[in-house]
Amino acid sequence: MHVKLGIMKNFVKGMDKTGRGFEYLRNKCPNVRDAKIKEGISIRPQIRELMQDKQFDEDLNETERNLWLSFKRFARTS
Repeated sequence: MHVKLGIMKNFVKGMDKTGRGFEYLRNKCPNVRDAKIKEGISIRPQIRELMQDKQFDEDLNETERNLWLSFKRFARTS
């Protein structure tokens, strides 16, 4: 579980902060401050929701989407 959280934290930290995917993440976690989202902190409860959320997948840019799909495959097998 800690490995998944670390990967997710790095994924969020690497996201384009001006992109649609990051904006969607901010809207998905309205009670979490922007600074914490930018650091990938406090989104643990939303990870499962995001993994099933097709809209999040669509809002990511190509690089983010490829990384996200790899993370989802990894998370399902471990």
